[in-house]
Amino acid sequence: MGRMSKTDTVAETEKIVSTAAPKVAGSQTATVGSAAPDPMHLWNRLKRTDPKATKPFTRSGGFRGTQIDPTWRLMMMTEVFGPVGKGWGYEQMDWTIAERMIFICARVWYLDPETGEKCWTGPQWGGTEMVRRRNGIEAPDDECFKMSMTDAVGKCLVQLGLAADVHMGQFDDSKYREEAEAFYAAKSNPDLQPAAIAAFEEEIRKRLGACLDLDDLEELWRTGAGTRLREIGTVDRTAQHRITSLFAQKKAEILKQDEEGGDLEAA
Repeated sequence: MGRMSKTDTVAETEKIVSTAAPKVAGSQTATVGSAAPDPMHLWNRLKRTDPKATKPFTRSGGFRGTQIDPTWRLMMMTEVFGPVGKGWGYEQMDWTIAERMIFICARVWYLDPETGEKCWTGPQWGGTEMVRRRNGIEAPDDECFKMSMTDAVGKCLVQLGLAADVHMGQFDDSKYREEAEAFYAAKSNPDLQPAAIAAFEEEIRKRLGACLDLDDLEELWRTGAGTRLREIGTVDRTAQHRITSLFAQKKAEILKQDEEGGDLEAA
């Protein structure tokens, strides 16, 4: 086995130890005695693929699949963990050449958003043909090393859940693809970013406090709150449910006050 240049390794440049809660849309800071961390948390954040970052392909033998843009995968990892080399990265473990193919073994590391602990996925192997035939002529492929590394890293990222919906066959369902398109369209909306959702929730709390009866509550819902909550639900169901529950709580308070007022009048 040979070893490649150190330039093929994205090394950790700085280890960040953080006790802060992960930056998750709609999440709240963990407190002592709170529920145990959700083991599917990272998987669920990474599993949904942007249809714009995919394209269908067909291999010899009739195999059909969905190709995922490697740059999009890097962007998603950066969004969740931070810049490559700082919040996450990858390193080459081994490489070999066999049957005119280059195989590279790699593994991926990342810093847990909750604990700052350095974690690993892999190792995984990726392989690419070193010589390709084009127009009946064989020629060396100068991208073969890079493509093999991309293949190996991509397999490691699947273990975290990145683009899991493609690998689980969900992109074969046209309805699912439409839902994914709607999700990413909403995600790019400034009004649906985490800070904007938090500001909306605070505004709703204040406006609910000023509601005196069910008519006020209904007016608040009809003047945009209901529509905005449906939009929020496309990107953050937890926040949607949390804000919707505020309306339910306020309604219960108003009904209770009306009931108590009726009892006093009867007395």
